[in-house]
Amino acid sequence: MKRILLILLFSPVIIFAQDELIQLLNDDSNYKISSTFKGVKIVNSQSAELVSKGDLLFLIQHRFGPLNSGAYNLYGLDNAQVRFGLDYGLNDWFSIGMGRSSFLKTIDANTKIKLLSQSKGKDFFPFSIVWYSSVFFKQSIWKEMQGLDYLFSDQISYVHQLLVARKITSAFSLQLSPTLVHKNIVNQGEANDLLSVGLGARHKLTSKFSLNVEYFLQLNKENSINPLSLGVDIETGGHVFQLHLSNSAAMFERAFIHETNGNWSNGDIYFGFNISRVFTLKE
Repeated sequence: MKRILLILLFSPVIIFAQDELIQLLNDDSNYKISSTFKGVKIVNSQSAELVSKGDLLFLIQHRFGPLNSGAYNLYGLDNAQVRFGLDYGLNDWFSIGMGRSSFLKTIDANTKIKLLSQSKGKDFFPFSIVWYSSVFFKQSIWKEMQGLDYLFSDQISYVHQLLVARKITSAFSLQLSPTLVHKNIVNQGEANDLLSVGLGARHKLTSKFSLNVEYFLQLNKENSINPLSLGVDIETGGHVFQLHLSNSAAMFERAFIHETNGNWSNGDIYFGFNISRVFTLKE
């Protein structure tokens, strides 16, 4: 399965790289590449896209139960997790955001900074490079907070990512995401710092419809399974509607990268969707 996935992801790179290079050498225009991905998320993971200056993005992420839970649970539709998020573009290269997930009752806050943009012409640069950082706080009930062993810092974890993306053709985009997750508290024998590399791709089929895939390889994997997610993007005016299948029930980086226990071959597949709506607050 992994070998097939890698072939599907990299074959368009080999096919189009030569033509793309020749086009760049013959192109005297000078402009930045846009819409490498359609939204700020590929499926679960962050894309190299940022919210535009003055725009507020409202994101709803919804994940049902596993398909193998049977007809009694309507194949997972009786169970659901949700995350609500808000992202605001302070300018075109810097955004801030926050969200709350029902999964593990987690609040997150993040920043996203575009360091370099893919461009053609005299200022040619082959990639878009974005830095993403987020902090996660796991909520506790009042009774738990009164315990002698409760520490506020133990509820906090962090993620840092370097998002390196390239729009290889007008239809195909690829992204590499080296990732560090730090947990302030772990079980005995586990590592506080967890490393992984994410690979994401988008293939546009029409102006309104695209296929997405993402996979994270855990470099110091412990008791979890590498997450694999497939999805489609549907643009409907001011909304981007994403439908997807994943072996992860979580929808934020710390959990879906390193706390996934679902196995595709066993039917541990979760259906879900993302809906995003942009509100222009400042022209």
